[in-house]
Amino acid sequence: MMFAGCSIQHYFILGNSTDQTISIKYSLEDAKSDKALFSPSGEVYQSTREYFPNWEHQIPYKDLNNSDNDVWIKLGPKSTLVFGALSNEKYDKTTMTSSSGKRFNLKEMTFSVNGVDYLIDKNNFNDFFLEDGGTFKYVIQP
Repeated sequence: MMFAGCSIQHYFILGNSTDQTISIKYSLEDAKSDKALFSPSGEVYQSTREYFPNWEHQIPYKDLNNSDNDVWIKLGPKSTLVFGALSNEKYDKTTMTSSSGKRFNLKEMTFSVNGVDYLIDKNNFNDFFLEDGGTFKYVIQP
């Protein structure tokens, strides 16, 4: 959870703690809807030691897929992808909705590390992305 002025921010982040660039693909349902929790226009930052975004060091990236609902990026070493944010509202991991009614719209997220394929979807999202001070975070390990 981050405080900005008098607002409370909650983020959904994926950190890369490896020394390699990792191809991340994710698909969303109704990405352009104002009730969508996750966005196809994420942001990438240099990571802090704890793999939170270093907000002062944004890293440019290119979505290698031109679809509104599908994202494919190359996440560099020691960097963090922010793919969802809530401002002044809370995410309920049981109902997978926000307090304002934004809904979980991730179909799936895939990546490979050292020959192991990972698939994250609605059924196992909470097993990967654990809450850390209001931020839902998963860190890819080598």
